[in-house]
Amino acid sequence: MPHTDYCPKINCYIKSKWQELWDSFPENKLCRVKTTVETVSNAVPRKRRDDLVLTRARIGHTYLTHSYLLHGDERPYCIPCDCAVTVSHILVDCCEYSHIRQKYYTVPDLKTLFQQTDPYLILDFLKESDLYRTF
Repeated sequence: MPHTDYCPKINCYIKSKWQELWDSFPENKLCRVKTTVETVSNAVPRKRRDDLVLTRARIGHTYLTHSYLLHGDERPYCIPCDCAVTVSHILVDCCEYSHIRQKYYTVPDLKTLFQQTDPYLILDFLKESDLYRTF
């Protein structure tokens, strides 16, 4: 039996072990968005800046939401919504951007957003709301 016949089985085993490890950290923020260890869809735009913005949005770490840690400032706060500024808040909940968001997508949570929404719509929302450069 040639060694190449073992590759699919080995890959399947490695992926199952990786999934077990991933499942053992349910408190990880990214687990709420991505429950499986499959690779990100090829529908992601191929511009480096677009990839960067979408990746930062997926993991929840952007300049807008985390720059206060670098500068020693206070955490950003959304005054209209009376809550902390997070990626989830901006992309799904914030009332300040709801009129723009409705033009591009309507989703209940981040997991649904990244699984069912065209990445270009997310990018267009961020560009129109002038948040693209801060992500």
